Amino acid sequence: MQTISSTFFIPREGTDFDDLYRRVRIMPLYSFPHTKDLNWRVREHTNRFFVHIDFDAFYAQVEQRDNVKLRGKPVSVGGTAGGKGIVMTASYEARAYGVDTGMSVLEAKKICPHLISLPCYGPKYESIVLNLMNALKEFVPEDCIEQYSIDECFADLTPVAKDFFEATKIAGAIKRRIRELENLTASMGISYNKTYAKLATKLQKPDGFSVITQENKGKIFSMPAGKLWGVGRRNELRLLMLGIRTIRDLAGSSERMLRQEFGVNGLVFRKLARGEDTSEIFRKERKEKSLNHYHTLSEPIYKSADVRTEIRRIGEYICRKLRSKNLVAGFMHLSVRFENLRYASDLVKLTSYTNDDREIFNTALSVYRRLHKPTKEMKGRQFGMGVYDLHTDLKEKNLNLFESEPELPYRALDRLKSKYGEGVIRVGIGN
Repeated sequence: MQTISSTFFIPREGTDFDDLYRRVRIMPLYSFPHTKDLNWRVREHTNRFFVHIDFDAFYAQVEQRDNVKLRGKPVSVGGTAGGKGIVMTASYEARAYGVDTGMSVLEAKKICPHLISLPCYGPKYESIVLNLMNALKEFVPEDCIEQYSIDECFADLTPVAKDFFEATKIAGAIKRRIRELENLTASMGISYNKTYAKLATKLQKPDGFSVITQENKGKIFSMPAGKLWGVGRRNELRLLMLGIRTIRDLAGSSERMLRQEFGVNGLVFRKLARGEDTSEIFRKERKEKSLNHYHTLSEPIYKSADVRTEIRRIGEYICRKLRSKNLVAGFMHLSVRFENLRYASDLVKLTSYTNDDREIFNTALSVYRRLHKPTKEMKGRQFGMGVYDLHTDLKEKNLNLFESEPELPYRALDRLKSKYGEGVIRVGIGN
């Protein structure tokens, strides 16, 4: 899964992929540097070089890259053909009409009637990002990379660059590598701390490249305070009530006033605005405790065959995720949400730690038989599965003297699916 190029994904028109895996599964690790992330012993970083990489309108750009008919047209990703759902991202052609992230698809089509709304194909985007994250390791050590969200990441270039000139050369090489590997553009910002690097990215988009040093940091002071990392729309309105409109205003504001209004986060906002972000590359050190996947269907279902197919799809994805992380699970949870928003769910202990599609699927079916089932009058709108009690896969199984169960080459199948799409091959599980 980590060595594929998404150029192998075929167009989805006329396939069964439209309703599959619409959710994006790589989420931000945290919102912005909290007080615990800052080094309070120093005022600001010196001789440090951070790059922030933002893949421009990522989902929409991928779809335009893979379908020549979409290029130059207003495109949004997220929602369904019927106009349900929200805009997860929009191409720059759509943004010119005012289409924005978080807007409902219906609202977006009112202001841009010829908007082309596409469903989100999560595994496709995820595979591309994993490929690009691996490429980053060609330039910096792995522990210098922080994937902040599916379309953003930071890299600390300090170990490989002695000054901004060298850092700029390395960042330029990364930019060219992204284009060469996936034929995508990215906007990049370089600075002596992560916050200013992220702000620098916003100075020039799309396909931009900006550098903020201690000497020219005034370039970002005129930007609205709402552009600062962690300041959302509500906090921006609260800042406006305090007379703070720009990052310059925030940098020069009273610590006491900000603490009274926002608590300790107010002090963090002020430090970030002043260039005093002393946070480092964030590294996830905690052991993974669970994996979950929930799929809300465009059209509710109730027939046994449809439910069986849906449970199998979710189980296959969960197992692929377990194998990609070299994990096995000891417990499994299955849930069904009905049209009236009520849930039916149950948790069961697996007979052995596993990441085998067959075992997960058969266990899920046995759980489903005990649940309240969808009917024609009350159909199932969402199906979900979670696995818990995760441990490293030692690739060992207890031998059963009386039953012969063949070991299937799941990892090879996973690579084929990642390269050619979900429907290219699957294990025959039985009736």
